[in-house]
Amino acid sequence: MPLPVRYLIGSPRRLFAAIVLFVALDLSVLIINLWIAAQVAEDAVAINLAGRQRMLSQQTTKALLLSRHAQDETARAASLAELKQAFNLFQTTLSAFSAGGQTLGGDGRAVHLNAVDTEAELAPVRAAQSRISPLAARLQPLLRHGVLSAADLDWAAAYMTAHNRDILKQMNSLTTALERHSVERIEALRGIQTGAFILAMVNFLVVVLGLIKQYRHVERDNQHWRARAERDPLTGLYNRAAFMSALEEALSQGPKTPFAVLMLDLDGFKPINDTYGHAAGDALLCHVAKVLQNEARESDTVARLGGDEFLVLSSGLKTVAQAQELGEALVKSISEPFLLSSQ
Repeated sequence: MPLPVRYLIGSPRRLFAAIVLFVALDLSVLIINLWIAAQVAEDAVAINLAGRQRMLSQQTTKALLLSRHAQDETARAASLAELKQAFNLFQTTLSAFSAGGQTLGGDGRAVHLNAVDTEAELAPVRAAQSRISPLAARLQPLLRHGVLSAADLDWAAAYMTAHNRDILKQMNSLTTALERHSVERIEALRGIQTGAFILAMVNFLVVVLGLIKQYRHVERDNQHWRARAERDPLTGLYNRAAFMSALEEALSQGPKTPFAVLMLDLDGFKPINDTYGHAAGDALLCHVAKVLQNEARESDTVARLGGDEFLVLSSGLKTVAQAQELGEALVKSISEPFLLSSQ
């Protein structure tokens, strides 16, 4: 028979709190997963753009040299246009790394960069900004009006040729710092995620173990009350209802499984109650019950019908003679003298 749910949960309020905590922890694991995915995507963009800064630095140097040595005005104009685009994007991206802001991604669409926040990341950004500051001042005519004098062009080409290696070094340092910081952040989030998962599993085990413990407790109570429902409270023998269940089971086996039912009562029991009191009568009934239980076979069912009447269901007897022999043995066993209150 299945146990009612209310018995299994013990305290509904505590179980509800445990389930809510479990769901909350599971949701936190999911949220952290989404957070990690977003952080990885954000870091990947930053690392990619830091790597692109090296390419833009090289492109700026190349465009300066090509503009300086262009064969004609058309080639010079094309090189200056490339210089303007590369340097302007380099400056914008570097500023976004420094203070946060928008720049162009690799696909030409606007992307937002958060300002770098560790010294390992800030140092190369500041160094690169300091290094290109004089160049930016010389290239202002080009950036604003699209023109650049030959003197400014010669100076810019010589400056980038001399300092391009240092700019590349700073951008390499930025890329490395971004990669390291990204790994540290992801590891920290993974640690939080693992902790939340462990707490969720511990909470789940507490709920399961609590239900198991409550189930065992209820099952023990059920067994106790079932036993009391089947037993005579005075003698501990089976009661009438339990005996009738055993009898019905024996009858259901059919004629191929013979059995015997023996009924006994005590002659002269009422005078004992009248003379010595009901406590003495109860003691006598308990003594008789114990003797019958000891004399009967393990497969026999011994019950108290009520008052001073007892029943014995004995299976496996093949003849009436065997049943008569068992009955005589039981009568003999309870006919032995019994000392009760020195009487």
